[in-house]
Amino acid sequence: MVAALLPASTGTVARAAAWVTGTGAVAAVATGLLAVLGERPPSGGLWAGDPVAVLMLMLVLWLSAVIQVFAVRYLRGDLRQRWFAVWANALTGSTVVMVCAGTVVTFTVGWIAAGLCLVFLLNTYRSLPQARQGVRRAGLSFLIADAPLVVAVLILTLAVGGDVRLAQVGSVAGILPEGMVVAVALLLVVAALGRSAQFPFHRWLPSTLAAPTPVSALLHAGVVNAGAILVIRFSPLIAPVAVAMLVIFAAGAATLVYAAAVRLVKPDVKGRLVFSTAGQMGFMMMAVGLGAFAAAVFHLLAHALYKSALFLSAGTGVARHAEQRTWPAPEPSSRSRTVAAALLATTLTVAVLVAAKVVLAPQATPASLALLGFVAFTAVVAIAAGLRRTMTTATLTAAGIGLTVLGFFYVAFLGLFDSLISPAASMQPASPWLLLIPAALLLGLQWLARSPRTAGGMHRVLYMWALAESTVSPPTRIEPVRARQKEVVA
Repeated sequence: MVAALLPASTGTVARAAAWVTGTGAVAAVATGLLAVLGERPPSGGLWAGDPVAVLMLMLVLWLSAVIQVFAVRYLRGDLRQRWFAVWANALTGSTVVMVCAGTVVTFTVGWIAAGLCLVFLLNTYRSLPQARQGVRRAGLSFLIADAPLVVAVLILTLAVGGDVRLAQVGSVAGILPEGMVVAVALLLVVAALGRSAQFPFHRWLPSTLAAPTPVSALLHAGVVNAGAILVIRFSPLIAPVAVAMLVIFAAGAATLVYAAAVRLVKPDVKGRLVFSTAGQMGFMMMAVGLGAFAAAVFHLLAHALYKSALFLSAGTGVARHAEQRTWPAPEPSSRSRTVAAALLATTLTVAVLVAAKVVLAPQATPASLALLGFVAFTAVVAIAAGLRRTMTTATLTAAGIGLTVLGFFYVAFLGLFDSLISPAASMQPASPWLLLIPAALLLGLQWLARSPRTAGGMHRVLYMWALAESTVSPPTRIEPVRARQKEVVA
């Protein structure tokens, strides 16, 4: 409201909006520090007051403040600066309401408002056909996916005759028929998959590339994470339903493999970041489907921080990519070096993660061990790829030190989040053994990408399929273009 009333000249709007959001971020950090010191914020009414609410409050406000400070320079002199400032803060406020909501209706209001504000933000450069197409696709996906959430909330509120606290949705489910509980859980899952761009709602996210960089940062660092927040908030109702947890895991795994394949063929920086986001959301949904809610929240925070940094530095990435294209092509690695790199990476990764688990968090669940194994698998692939290119004493030392630091911090933070976030009382998570399926598919993708000669026809088929999937259809039809060409010729 302040941004809408201020004069739009000389960047006043953007600076004022950034200062207001920054003030809120400082207050959120103060709330977090008081919680650490034992002064827990009060809960009740519309405010959740739990660790998840405090963590999300700090994340949302700090990210929004940093992105808006960036936008002061990025949109300097832009006629749409006021539009961005107004709707960026509206999105921030709506997201704060959603992540801090203590009741079902409050959460739904914040959820729908955040979706509407994002659609308006995507419409920042509405003169561009690509931007209008992104608005249409995102708006349609949100409309289809949010309708089940509204239906589920109506069922819950009508069952008790009023609003329901999110912490008590499990008890409300106890008074509903079993079939109705399964239906409500699946309705909530559909809404979560739609907001996080998971199968079958995966096509709206790549169509938003025409949005300015600050909008992309807000979208990929914040909005797409909302799906996991919904599942975690409604976990007392969703977690006991086995089919709902299996659907979450399956959708996340399918999106992860799909996005990993498409990302390999994207030549542009923002396009690769978009499919990287989709894949990361898939991994987060897999963690949720396994019942590892603490790991999902930790992944949400980490993804938001590093993905916002990547989008805000996309221009630097373009310059770096242009420079790397002038480098000479690397010599192909021998088979003996490839085998040695894989063995060294596997030994180093397993040793570090096992040591970290034994020292820092000896207690383990099947889900936590499975996720740790999946992380180990991805780390092995990344380290082996680096050692395959350059294997020297320096690279081995750097890999060992870096992996040790990251591995111990990862296990330590997972243990911290496990102590802060209590799981649902009863859960029916997906089997951890299902992680072997996406792991095998990702390993196959890695082999096809690294060995085009030995893969032969499969490599070409996969490449063409991924290239076609990564191409967003043009927003205009052929007929109008040809008609305009005839007018110009005439």
